[in-house]
Parts: sequence; structure tokens; C-alpha cells
Amino acid sequence: MSGITRYLITTSDEITWKFDRPVLFLGEWCRLYDRKHIWKDMDAIVAAPYGLGKQKKETDYALARDLEKKLFPVLCNILNQFHNNQHNDRFWRIVLGHWFRRFIDVILNRVNTLELCLESYNINGTSAFTIDSHALAPMDSYAAIWAFNDDRWNNALYIRILNLLGVTNCPVEVISEAKSDHITNSIAAIEIPIKKKIRELGYHTISQITSMLAKADDAFIINSYLPRNEVIKFQLALGQIPQLWSSPKFSPTKNPDLTLRKNLSVQIPEAKSSPLFGIMCSLIFELLPVCFLESFTELNRAIQQLPWPKKPKFIFTSNNFDTDEVFKCWTATKVESGSKYIIGQHGNNYGTYRYMWPSIEEKTSDKFLTWGWTDNLPQHTPAFILKTAGRKATYYDPKGGLLLVEVHMPHRINTWDETFEFENYFANQMLFINELESLPRRNLTIRLHRGYKYFKWNEEARWREFDPTLKLETGTLHIEQVIKQSRLIVHSYDSTGILETLSQNIPTLAFWQNDFDHLRDSSKPYYELLVDAGIVHLTHRSVAAKVNEVWNDVEGWWGQNHVQEARSQFCNQYAKISNKPVRDLKELL
Repeated sequence: MSGITRYLITTSDEITWKFDRPVLFLGEWCRLYDRKHIWKDMDAIVAAPYGLGKQKKETDYALARDLEKKLFPVLCNILNQFHNNQHNDRFWRIVLGHWFRRFIDVILNRVNTLELCLESYNINGTSAFTIDSHALAPMDSYAAIWAFNDDRWNNALYIRILNLLGVTNCPVEVISEAKSDHITNSIAAIEIPIKKKIRELGYHTISQITSMLAKADDAFIINSYLPRNEVIKFQLALGQIPQLWSSPKFSPTKNPDLTLRKNLSVQIPEAKSSPLFGIMCSLIFELLPVCFLESFTELNRAIQQLPWPKKPKFIFTSNNFDTDEVFKCWTATKVESGSKYIIGQHGNNYGTYRYMWPSIEEKTSDKFLTWGWTDNLPQHTPAFILKTAGRKATYYDPKGGLLLVEVHMPHRINTWDETFEFENYFANQMLFINELESLPRRNLTIRLHRGYKYFKWNEEARWREFDPTLKLETGTLHIEQVIKQSRLIVHSYDSTGILETLSQNIPTLAFWQNDFDHLRDSSKPYYELLVDAGIVHLTHRSVAAKVNEVWNDVEGWWGQNHVQEARSQFCNQYAKISNKPVRDLKELL
């Protein structure tokens, strides 16, 4: 344990900081880049990150899934009793399974982060906002995702965990509400382009008209990832009038009922297996979104008003299975009545990512349409990339520039310290650029993920300080437009973009720094093919050397037999394309 006594800081909100004594930042999320002038001269250190390394991640992942398995049936039973119904586990897993899994992972991370901090450092106090005791309960599962990133919410959670751990040597100083007016909201206000608003309004109008022509047993298809013209053709092939469904937003009108939540918490059997499990039992009803408890009757009333088919032969989506409360509740009800539930793969990681298998959507569906692979679940049904089905291939410019595709700061929803990992990721990008020769560097465009502005990492300013001459594309252009201006695409992480550019035979490179630690064993041979072909690289130096080597003849390198063979074998497993998507999909379903 460190000998110096320090004051614990858990948030980036400087109202909770102390400037007259040594302090300990709980994580890198506390130190905002645009406030460096404030914290760089403080007597401060950052606590060691929790949960990193392949072995630790695997241990925690296994523990989290075991705790999920133990606690989920308990939650289902209590909710059934409270709501006076007899829904099975599958019903509740469809309705709130994604939130529940995040709850387990987040609590595991926050508890163990605090315990590691208390074991490693001498702490003499911390600060807390004065908050209503129900502040930990978000309104819905989408709000919960943003709450997991929020300073104020996490500060309240850390203080609550300190109490549950019985920590007595860390006094809490309460900050008055008057001082904390500028604290950020839990949910980022995501800006929707005006053209998209107009387009969606048009589709909504068409949907209202076509819904009147729907039959009770029509297949229900919503946000399938298929292009809309393919959705229309697919429904015609099914013999039904095409419908462009949209899901209404559900906004709970109730507030958390503290007395109710306390009464439900005491119904959980006393947890003696571990302190961590006991804390999860104590917190589950404090964090349970309002839409699943106080406003669940409202939610059921809302689904009864829907113009959707009463007895759909099947329900198909690739997007709405996570945070769309109306869709999930309606679907769970229809599945209990016999409708088949089909889910399409949503992006990459499925079938390859070590800490995701099986996902909630894989477990709850009757069929899970993959982009080509299968992996030990009866639901797995090999299909093709739905997102690009029927579209003209995206072209690249053999004389164009170099495109580096970035990811944004992740949500803090895993068992490990993702902020620390992202800091290393960002530093790795700069090392890559420094290894580029002058010509590709001058022709470089860095494509920031369009969601970056809703986090606090300040990518633009960081890049400007690193090299003000770099060209940044901040997500204002569609990715296809930027690809069309490029001769070579470099993906800086294991992304959906890799699958899309490889499947469309666009010259592609990719690199990351954690070797194959994030991959399932079954997928490693296919990634090794890409490594051997010089497509995937495991160091910044290796990928930069490949850019420098092929820059003057990218097409010559890309057209080599061994490169194309590796690309083809990988895509046949994880990124298949279909020349007749409607026919193929009809056969599958």
C-alpha cells in the first residue's frame, strides 16, 4: 500500500476535487484533456487500472456470467409476482436481458475497482453530490447505457458501494446542490441531421398507410439491416403487402418508487456466496430502469395500441433487440404466443469476440442469421452481410489518399478499465502515423467515428496538438464517400468496417495492439490468414511499413493471388455476400 495519504477523486467534475492536498484519481476518466492545465500541476496520481490482461478478463467474464445465471431467475420471479403474471425466463431475457448483463458487468467493475484502490492506496476521504436516493434508477435501458458513463451517476454508485462494503476510514464530504448546477446529464443529446429527420418522417407516413393493409399473420420486419428496397422486395416475395414499420418511442411517466424498490430488494434471498454477489443483490432494484417496474403497465398498454400484426408468422430485426422497449415487450409477448423470433447479425464481433459469446440476442432468438459462420448454437443460421445486400459495391480511387478509420471512446460497460485501454489505443495511432513516409502521410485522412463528440475524450484537440497539418474527417461525410476518395483503407481496430471493405474487395489493412487476445479460438485461424497475407498487423510499426511498401502500387499488392485467396477464405466465413439476397433470405426463413 502506498505510504502517502490521498483524497479519492471519482469524477471529472472539479467540484469534487481537492487542490490543497495529495489526491488520487480513480481512473483516467477523471482527467479531461481540455482541463490539463488544471490537473497537470496537482499533487496527483491515477489509480492502477482494474481488470486488464487476457487471463483477468477471462476470469471476470466467467464470474460475471455465473453471477448472471444465479441472479436472473431471482429477478424474474420477483417481477412476475409484482406484475401478477407468469412470464418465463425467455420473455424477461428478451425484455431486459441486455440491461441485466450490463448491470452485472458494471457492478463487477465498479466494486473491484474500488476494492483494488482501497487495498493499494491510503485514502483519507472522498466527495459526493447531494442527490435524490432514486438517482441510480434510469428511465429505460438506453438511458442506462449513458448513465454508466455519467460523472454524477457513477459518483453516486461509488458512494453507495463504499457503504455496502462497510468502509469506515473514508469519510464522505457532501457537496451542496447549489455548487453542482453544471453537472452533465446522464443521456447525451444525439443530434439527428435534418435530412434524416425529413426522410424518417416520410417513411413514417408511408408506414401508417401500409399498416392499414397488413394482415394479422404477416411477417413483421423492422430495422433488418437490409436496404429498404430489399425489404420491400423481400416482403413481396413472402406474398404480403410491403410495410415499412417504425417503433414509437416509449417515455415512462412514473418516477422511481423508493419504498417499493426497498420492499422488493428484501425479497431476494440473503446472498452469502460472496460480497460481490451480495452487493449486486442490494443494488439490482436501485438500478432497475423505471420502464421495467413502475411503468411496466404503461409499457404493456402501449404495445396493445400498436398497429402491428396480431399473430406474425415471424418477427425479424437486426437492430431493435437491445434498447427498443416497445419492440422488446411486444416481441416477448408474441414469442410466448408462438411467433418465431429471428435476429440478424448486427456488425462484427459475433462469432469472433471472446467476451461476447453467446450474446443475449443469440440466446433469445429462434434463428440468428450470421454473416457466414456457425459456432455451436442451434440458432446459428449462415447467411450473408445484410447491410450491403443488393447495393452497388463501394468503389475506391486507385490514385486517391490513405484513410485511417478510428473508433470513439467506448462506454464504460465492461468488467475492465476501457478508458485506460482507449488511451493506449489512441497513443498507438500516433505512433503509426509517425512511422509513415512523407507521401502517404501527406495524403492521410483520419476519419473520426461520428459518435466521438458525445464522449469527453476530445479527439480533435488531441490530433491538432499532435500534428495540426493532419486532415480530419469528423463524421460529416458518409463513410462510403470517404472510401471513394481513397486508395487504401486502414482500420485501427477489429471493426465491422473490416468485414465490409474486405467483402467488397477494397484494399484494406488493419492493426491493433493486443495480438489475438480478444478472439475466440475458433476464429484465430481465419485471422492468421489475414496476418500471413499482410492485411492484418499486430503492431503499429508493421502496418506502417506495409503502407510505405505498397503505397505506389496498392492495386498490384492487393491483386496478388495469396492476398486475394486469404481475403476470400476469411470473407467466406465472416463476411459473405449474396448476389440474390431476397431469394437466399426467403430460403433461410
